[in-house]
Amino acid sequence: MKKRFALTAGLILFAGMGLAFAADNVKTPAPSEVKAENPKVKEFKDILFKLVRQDEYLDEAVETLDTANGRLTVEDLSALRFSLKTIAGNLRHISALNKAEFSAIESGSELGTYTNTIMSYSRKVNRKVGQVNALVAQLAAKNKKAAMRDAVASRKGGKKVRGKKITDIVAEQRAMDALAAELKALASASRSLNATSKWLYIASK
Repeated sequence: MKKRFALTAGLILFAGMGLAFAADNVKTPAPSEVKAENPKVKEFKDILFKLVRQDEYLDEAVETLDTANGRLTVEDLSALRFSLKTIAGNLRHISALNKAEFSAIESGSELGTYTNTIMSYSRKVNRKVGQVNALVAQLAAKNKKAAMRDAVASRKGGKKVRGKKITDIVAEQRAMDALAAELKALASASRSLNATSKWLYIASK
């Protein structure tokens, strides 16, 4: 048993020495031989990162609208409107970044992988904007129907409807209208993003 162990240990030691010598014979590439990363890669990674963040923000908006039980409060609608306004501004900024890269990008470069991903995410963002639009339209219809019902009831029973004042009902409707208007701006920004992302991808092919 001891002889076998000694033999095995010797073989392992010999093999290790062989690997060490082999490693010494491997030529280490000189710094000049290492391919430098395209400086544009960082810029495209930054664009992609910003896009992914907007996609996440839209997920939050969809969840808020999809899980809302009954009508949202004026504060909820205002917060959602501010969120959509922020996303729209960010999408316009990304579109501007895309446009700035048109003249600098070279056809057939390694950046094609990034521009393809940017275009894919732009389309994904556009679909989610459409989803938010559909959910807001449903919410607006529900709010309008409830507001009309409450207005009729208020004329019969006084100034309050289920604890709500007429001024509260009007404030909700105005907040809903402001949200719908902000959504139009978001849809416009998303279409612009889609167009610039598509042309950026084409320029890189």
